[in-house]
Amino acid sequence: MTAMHTDAWGLPVTTSSTNALEHYVSGARGLLGWEACALDEFSAATREDPALALAHAGTAACLFLEERFAEARSAAETARATAGAASARERSHVEAIALLVSGKPPDAERAMKEHLAAFPRDLTVLQRLYFIWFWQGRFPEMLDFTTAIAPHYEGARFFGGLHAFALEQANRCDDAVRMADAAITRDPRDAWGVHALAHALYEQAVFDTGITRLPPATHRCTGLNWFHNHLVWHLALMHFAKGEFERASAIGRGAFERAPSSIAGDLHDSISLLWRLALVGEDVRERWQPFVEIARQRLDRQGLLFHAAHLAMALAGGGDWATAERQLGMLHERAPKDRTGLVGDVLVPLVEGLHGFAGGDWRRAIERIEPVRGRIVELGGSRAQRDVFHDTFLEACFRAGDMDRAQRYLTERIARRPDPFWVTRAAA
Repeated sequence: MTAMHTDAWGLPVTTSSTNALEHYVSGARGLLGWEACALDEFSAATREDPALALAHAGTAACLFLEERFAEARSAAETARATAGAASARERSHVEAIALLVSGKPPDAERAMKEHLAAFPRDLTVLQRLYFIWFWQGRFPEMLDFTTAIAPHYEGARFFGGLHAFALEQANRCDDAVRMADAAITRDPRDAWGVHALAHALYEQAVFDTGITRLPPATHRCTGLNWFHNHLVWHLALMHFAKGEFERASAIGRGAFERAPSSIAGDLHDSISLLWRLALVGEDVRERWQPFVEIARQRLDRQGLLFHAAHLAMALAGGGDWATAERQLGMLHERAPKDRTGLVGDVLVPLVEGLHGFAGGDWRRAIERIEPVRGRIVELGGSRAQRDVFHDTFLEACFRAGDMDRAQRYLTERIARRPDPFWVTRAAA
């Protein structure tokens, strides 16, 4: 007989198997904690109880994140088919995830908001909604939502890191540090809490503190997936911002270049770190090749606009102009079909500016990037990640000898975070 149990957040789970429940809860914790075990745990739950719809939905979410889209859609349909006997909460959860993995973000967003209004403690759905907004640059909504829903998560694991990062993106870094510290104290394996702390310390320009605190905090987050490399990237970014370019470069070699990865998150970090090193005059020409090869193979996976911009950086930085132009042509063709307008209005000019910079046409870089500077946030990614685009523009101003622009934007840049490289530029 099917029984009603509850998960770690007190929400109903319809299953006849306590083993399935245990695997499902482990999968949910793995998904929230960026652990590599999440997919295996959800799969184990469905083997123990093939009718456990929530576990099929969790499988779908994990497969979607691994870009195994056909498998994700199949798992989502299985979740829908098995949800009939489940509770209203479970049916609503399943439908929200199914809409996401079916490639319907607006419908998924609406369903998730409605779901969370009724079941505010469903943290795995909250996490997915959070990342819909993250990749659309809708950080005020992330903060408003986590602030409003926070009373439902007093003492709960994993929520504090989500809220802390939203605070940091709003430039409330002191609050973010306090919230992240509380999250990590509550659970040292809260990888997103460590991540939020890294962002906040970076924006406060306390690079030595970040360099001291990040390694042990990362080490305690055992079992991570590719997100471990992302935390290491944050350590490299601390060294880079401090002006320790050789150390940042060495960390990049160790984390990303020994075995170059095609995982999108790894690619963003490896590509942007090489580009940053080139911006400050480091010779990375021979290091581009593996990422150029990966970028060539991913031209059919440019749905995420932030990702498309990074593929453009790899192709241009590595000098594969034939493929770079082919990619740009694909974006031009896509632009009229894009209902958001972002491809044509923001992404294409940004890519053309990146091409100009990589080709030494500083004036072209300035002309194409300056008009879209205020909208780059709409491509998604964090403040720290988007810096690579803004710093490219600023460096183009210097290299073009456009000192009026350089001074104006340099003042703005230093006011936000006084990295030694830019402070030195200002003094000169």
